[in-house]
Amino acid sequence: MKVEPMKDANRPVLRVLAWLALPLLSAACASLHGGPLTRQQCLVELVSDANVEGAIDRAHTESLAEAHRSIERIKIEFAEPLAGMSAQQRERYEAATDRFAIASRPTSDVTQAASVWAESFAADLTDDDLRKVVEFGRTPAGRQAMASSLNAATQLHAFLAKRSSATLDKATQQYVAEIKAITGGSAAH
Repeated sequence: MKVEPMKDANRPVLRVLAWLALPLLSAACASLHGGPLTRQQCLVELVSDANVEGAIDRAHTESLAEAHRSIERIKIEFAEPLAGMSAQQRERYEAATDRFAIASRPTSDVTQAASVWAESFAADLTDDDLRKVVEFGRTPAGRQAMASSLNAATQLHAFLAKRSSATLDKATQQYVAEIKAITGGSAAH
């Protein structure tokens, strides 16, 4: 079997797994000795259940889609000048588009995002409350409640993002139409 070298893209995942593994190991040891879970152990378990990494992946996908919509709006706005570009200009345009796509890509640190989620989730919960949440989360009903809650939050976020994007698209189209009317129909070069 051939072993592939570790890719840079996997390093944040491995850091989070390592970050999660130590407290979980501690939790396992504590449970063997009958000790209650610590606040940190509870949060680590809940962060794992919340799939913060999946949320980051979805946010990156949404960001990429928004960048592509921006590119399409710009192509429409500059349709005439773009149509008359030379080969050298086309190459420069494509390079600029690639730079834009790269620059618009968010860089989210999984560990930092997990920390933000944990702090937000636990802000108003006592250590005892967290232990009860984890105990409930370990039951079939608790796992289903967490999955349903995460799904509902994801669906709400997608709905709001879609509405926001549609509103922005409509406003952008109106704005471009007004500017074209003001400037006589041509985009700036």
